[in-house]
Amino acid sequence: MPFSIALSDDMIKKILVAGVLVCCPVAVQASEPVSETLAYRAYIGGLPVGTLKLEIAMDEDRYATEARFDIARLFRWVLDTDALASSSGTVTDDGGAVPESFDYWVRDGRKQRNTEMQFDEAGNATAVRADPVFDKRSYDISGFDEVRGAIDPATAVAMLSAPRTGPCDVDMKVFDGRKLHRISMKQVSGDQENARCEGRYERLAGFKAKYMTPERRSYPFNAELRRIGPNRWRPVRVRAKTKFGNAIALLKK
Repeated sequence: MPFSIALSDDMIKKILVAGVLVCCPVAVQASEPVSETLAYRAYIGGLPVGTLKLEIAMDEDRYATEARFDIARLFRWVLDTDALASSSGTVTDDGGAVPESFDYWVRDGRKQRNTEMQFDEAGNATAVRADPVFDKRSYDISGFDEVRGAIDPATAVAMLSAPRTGPCDVDMKVFDGRKLHRISMKQVSGDQENARCEGRYERLAGFKAKYMTPERRSYPFNAELRRIGPNRWRPVRVRAKTKFGNAIALLKK
């Protein structure tokens, strides 16, 4: 998704991109704020990996969102980890986002880390504070100018709630405090009611060189979306191939 949990990089890529991409549009009225709680179950190779729980509130001026990923009991003896992210900010007239706050907590066994991102008035990241502090790495981003225009992962959840022309009209850069990602989609079949999208996840900056080779820096995924209101759609199924089998996120009914 953009959320950096202490798992193998390949597994993080598959589970969390599915998580971010299923963070979905909410049926809102322009004149009043609406809050909605949703949940998606994640599977790899047919086995339940965990549940992504979302809470999103948005009106015509502001948004707030919270996303939590809980590992399934079956995997806890191997991957004893949980993650929680939240954000808030303002909505522009054209449906864009101006983030004001982003907080991220992750637990890996007995270790925990809290991360906070600060923004300027235009919504660009200006500082990242982590406790414990991040180790410096040779492949870290060069500076905050490199991530200008990117939004945080939790804001990406809220911005998929904003009206758009088509169900698959998504192209965004996402900065999680250490790594810069890009997520894009295009429609390949279906109609305005039920659409099938082809998507691509790309690593842009902040990754080890071995993950930035042409065959590893990006990969495709598929998404099925259902319309829930005028110019708003909700992902009901997202799938990506992994070496462990298909990674799938399904909307809980």
